[in-house]
Amino acid sequence: MKTDGFLVYEPKVSTLKKINSIRRVISAPDAKLPPILNNGQVAFSSAASADNEPRSCYNCVFYNYGRSCQLMSQSIEVRRLLWPKVETPDSKQIEYWPVCSYWVKGDPHTGAEKTLARLNPEDAGLCWINAPEVGLEYSGACCSGANGGDDCDMYMTPGEDKRSFEQGHCRVLGRDVNGMDCCSAWLDDDLVSWRTAQERFKVNRG
Repeated sequence: MKTDGFLVYEPKVSTLKKINSIRRVISAPDAKLPPILNNGQVAFSSAASADNEPRSCYNCVFYNYGRSCQLMSQSIEVRRLLWPKVETPDSKQIEYWPVCSYWVKGDPHTGAEKTLARLNPEDAGLCWINAPEVGLEYSGACCSGANGGDDCDMYMTPGEDKRSFEQGHCRVLGRDVNGMDCCSAWLDDDLVSWRTAQERFKVNRG
């Protein structure tokens, strides 16, 4: 029966057993596959919303340019990292670009440092991403690694060079996305943690 538009079940054992069975079949976890998330759950940003640029602090509105993030403590240094400090015969220099899950496209702040919040950098997903070359205008994260970015391990294409495909399949969203799309589930096995970056900045200043 219905009361004020809401369905009310009569207290029959058979009815409750049926409801429990329906709930279990819908909510039973799948032990073989990861959950498929939606755009909102991964802070998805489209290629168009990013002007087809890789995501980094250098094109984010929350960035105190060359210094810190407005959403975290100013004691956390946020800028490009060049490592090693001096190129050696057995290792070339790589430039790493900072970014976190709270990225929003826009021009960084260039005045006096501002603080809007004090997020834990671990919770915000702050990390440093290697660029394919040193000295690019923009680098950072995107699905395919095109336009000077670095690719995501969760982004799958028919061929090995992900940058050559305009679209690919996202294992997290469970659907095809554009190569210059990106989200907070971005993952690569050679990213540098924010703690490691802070230690490397100390060495670079030495």
